[in-house]
Amino acid sequence: MSNKPSRVEQAAKNNAIWCDTVCRAHGVPGEFLDTVWVNRHPVPVYYPNLVTLRQAGDQKAVFDLVRELINRALPANCAVKDSFSTLDLSMLGFDLLFETSWIWHETESLSTVALNSDIQWAPVISAAELANWEAAWSTADGNTQTSDKPRMFPPSLLADGNVAFFAGYRGQRIVAGGIASATETVVGLSNVFAPQGEEPLVWPGLLTSVQVVFPQLHVVGYEHGHALEATLACGFEEIGALRVWLRQT
Repeated sequence: MSNKPSRVEQAAKNNAIWCDTVCRAHGVPGEFLDTVWVNRHPVPVYYPNLVTLRQAGDQKAVFDLVRELINRALPANCAVKDSFSTLDLSMLGFDLLFETSWIWHETESLSTVALNSDIQWAPVISAAELANWEAAWSTADGNTQTSDKPRMFPPSLLADGNVAFFAGYRGQRIVAGGIASATETVVGLSNVFAPQGEEPLVWPGLLTSVQVVFPQLHVVGYEHGHALEATLACGFEEIGALRVWLRQT
C-alpha cells in the first residue's frame, strides 16, 4: 500500500503551511501535529485556528483540540478548516461558514486557454508594490473586512522564496491578483481577486504566471461559484470538498 499523500492531503498541507507562514509573519506561529495544524493564538482575519491534514485523522483528537481552543476564550472568532468535509462542529457552537471545492492542475498540463485579456501580469517585488497590491485586494469583492484593518501581508513575506505575489495591471492600476505558496510537490494559489465578472479572463493569465515561476509543481487551491467555473475552464479539476466552520465569540 502506498503511503503517498492523496491530492487533497497535499493541498491541505500546502494550505496549512501558507496559513502558518502568514501567522509567523505576524508573530503568532502555529504548530504542526500528526493530523492537524493548530494555532492557539488570535490569528489574522480570514485565517483559521485549525486545519485538518489527513483523510483518516483521529476525529476525537481533533474535537479535543477544538474544545481546547474554545476554553482558551480567544478574543476573536475561531475558525476550523475541515479539509475533508468530515466534521460536524455544530454541537460545539460552530456555524458552517462555507463549503467549497479543492482544485488541482497537473504540472504537465500547461494552460492552453487563450489569454484574451488586456490585463498584464507581473510578480510583486517591492514593499511599495505589495502595499498597492494589498490595497487592491482589500477593496475587492468579498474582502471588505480588511479595508480598515492593519496590513495583512507584511513586506517580510517578499523575502520568502516559496511565496510569490502576482499583480494583474490595467495600465498602472492593479485590478487582479493572487498569491502562490510552494511546498514539496504543489504550489497553492490563494487570495485570487478579479474585476467583477472577469474571472474567466483573469485565471488563465494568473495560472500561466504561476507556472513560469514554479514550473515543476502541481497547482492547487480551493474555489467556488464563478471562480470555480473559471478554474475548470482553464484545466483545473475538482478533487474534493472542504468546509470552514466559524465560532463567533
